[in-house]
Amino acid sequence: MPRLFVEDYFYQLCKTGHRHCGDLWLVSRREEATWVILADGLGSGMPAKVSATLAAEYFLGLIENGFTPGEAIKAALRTLKTARTKGSSWAAFLATRLSPDGEVLLYCYESPPPLLLTLRGIELIGFRPQYWEGEVIQEGSTHLRPYEALLCFTDGVVNAGLSKALPRGWGENGLKKFLTTSGLAKRGDIPRIPQAVIKEAAAVSQHRPLDDLTAGVISLRQPRVLQVLTGPPGKKEHTVQVMDQFLKAEGTKAVCGGTTTSLLAKHLGVTPLLHPGEYGAPAYYEIPGIALACEGAITLNRAYNIIEEPELWEEAGPGAARLLQLFTEADEIYFWLGQAINPAHHNTLKPAGILSRREIVAALAEKLKQAGKMVSIRPT
Repeated sequence: MPRLFVEDYFYQLCKTGHRHCGDLWLVSRREEATWVILADGLGSGMPAKVSATLAAEYFLGLIENGFTPGEAIKAALRTLKTARTKGSSWAAFLATRLSPDGEVLLYCYESPPPLLLTLRGIELIGFRPQYWEGEVIQEGSTHLRPYEALLCFTDGVVNAGLSKALPRGWGENGLKKFLTTSGLAKRGDIPRIPQAVIKEAAAVSQHRPLDDLTAGVISLRQPRVLQVLTGPPGKKEHTVQVMDQFLKAEGTKAVCGGTTTSLLAKHLGVTPLLHPGEYGAPAYYEIPGIALACEGAITLNRAYNIIEEPELWEEAGPGAARLLQLFTEADEIYFWLGQAINPAHHNTLKPAGILSRREIVAALAEKLKQAGKMVSIRPT
């Protein structure tokens, strides 16, 4: 099965009388798997938000430091158990691990189990209780296919409308009935589901929810891949091999660097068409089959400086504007980072406040990850 990209959408409403939502939806994309955490902090408002954030980021930090899912869950449970005993920051959570082939592993702690939405309708996921660290956690697994979705939600959703008229609240049955009668479960209009669910839960609560409301969907699709080649390989004898591998790699191709552009053009047996820079903007080039060829460190620095300000993209010049557009369109971005060192750059770029290729690629990667991209840096 081809590698799939995890797409997510979520929507929230705060508890009546509060400006901050105590639920947190957090996504961490890595090559080996994507984690989606829905945490519900104890209490209301900002204190609850802090509790949810601490729990989610602590768990993901363990995963990023090499803990297995089971080890990370047990460590998180130990911490949360201690916190609850002392009356400090505590949170319920749903932790979902999605492999690139669609395999899904779920850990549900004091949180409602998600629903599987398929073209056949709503399906329940089988969970089994695990007794770890003196706590009970529900562990489940399933397989997610394209055009299917996992619907995750906090207990505020199923408890919506809790009153004498609805002594058990809206409940899972009410939620499933809404999904079925509205056609959302089968229609495949996945991005609309979270907002529709939360608005209905708010309506059930007469638009005065007594708890934070959060719903999110997780789905899979073919990834939009961008390959960015920047800098010559560390060893000249590896140039042909690197260029060949880059051209054969899946996805849209971009080249950042004048020397790198020349090497790729030579490998292809073509002459790049030069477009000189105007009004201080760096030059860019045209190479058949390559979406963008531009100058390196300067263009990458410009892109980094304005990546969060789309209104300034065009002013940065055609190269930086096009690179930012490619970043926006991509789900997965692979930097082929050349290890060759240009001594002249140290003397010319540093005094001008321009980060080196290695520094700017690392900085860009972090910003792109924060924007929800899956980013990998491959030294060449």
